[in-house]
Amino acid sequence: MSKDGLGGSIDQNFSMPIVNGSGSYNYSTTSFWVTISGYATITGPDEGNWHFVAKDGNNIIFDRQGVTKGQQIPFKYKTGFTLNLTLTATWSEKKDTNLTGYLNAQY
Repeated sequence: MSKDGLGGSIDQNFSMPIVNGSGSYNYSTTSFWVTISGYATITGPDEGNWHFVAKDGNNIIFDRQGVTKGQQIPFKYKTGFTLNLTLTATWSEKKDTNLTGYLNAQY
């Protein structure tokens, strides 16, 4: 996050461990009321589908079901003074894997 208010971008791959079909990721930062917009794309695993819920505290950023590899998950969200992100992922398969993807966002 840019602390000077001039904006920026995020362009990166990500990975999240999935145990028995689910996993979560938490991230907190000072965000200064910026609007974040972009998309995430799942790059692996090849099989199954996903249910993703992203929240900032109690505010839902997005809730998407039936996401498969290669589909984009668009989002746009205005933060408060801080961002307390929690992303939960639930896989249609009840086994362990590594969820991989790509994140592109502007703020």
